[in-house]
Amino acid sequence: MDQALIDEIVAKVVALVRARMATAVPPQRVLMLFSGASTGYVVGMETIQLLTQANHNLTVFMTASALHIIGEDNVRRAGAQEIIGPQQWVNTPKLVRETDLLLLPTLSMNTAARLALGLMDSLFSTLVLGALLAEKPVIAVCDGADPYGNGGLVFSHTNTGAPALRQKLAGHLSTLMDYGINLVKEEEFVTAVLRQLQPAAPQPTPASPARAIQVGMGNGRAPILTAADLAAYQPGSSLQLPAGTRLTPLAADIARRQNLRLVWDRN
Repeated sequence: MDQALIDEIVAKVVALVRARMATAVPPQRVLMLFSGASTGYVVGMETIQLLTQANHNLTVFMTASALHIIGEDNVRRAGAQEIIGPQQWVNTPKLVRETDLLLLPTLSMNTAARLALGLMDSLFSTLVLGALLAEKPVIAVCDGADPYGNGGLVFSHTNTGAPALRQKLAGHLSTLMDYGINLVKEEEFVTAVLRQLQPAAPQPTPASPARAIQVGMGNGRAPILTAADLAAYQPGSSLQLPAGTRLTPLAADIARRQNLRLVWDRN
């Protein structure tokens, strides 16, 4: 069979499965923010189409640079109806409280830097940081903000110059992960969104309830708590963690959904 035909069939099957996953859950209120990066544009449009066809309540905000680079017409053609512009007044706390999921398909290096500094000096950054403060899940495509990836390639074909600067810019992405933003590659974005839309699976009762939990250790690094570590705990459980333990974004989301009480040792 011709490879092009196989690829076409696979793409159609994937699209069908994604559409069914999007429609199999109750409608949710999704806020999608576009900044000036071009990386992530395609999956952003795919996600808009997927969400609107599944009747999820989607609101799109576009910065001035996003309006110039991406264009409002393209966003509307993808299916978005409610679009907020950079000059429009918004009741930010109300919008954040009413949002179930916040998406950043075109995160740029500049935007990542401002978010890492905790600056609430624009509607974009206020919505993102406000969503984090409100414990709302945030998913972002990291490629356009990666100084060693597409973000750096905008300025240099080698991605080897200014190593100290690149390290600083990459550190902003680490900070965003510490804040709780789920950073994913462009090709993983739609899958991550669909996974987030799914209701949390009921957790099995542990055979022998224990307060302490053992978590993975990296070489010389702080312990990492993953979603798998939480699989055996009932909602409302209290878990005692080693000092310095960090949670993966998915583990943090599960802990929040299951109302788990996490207690860190002091030393």
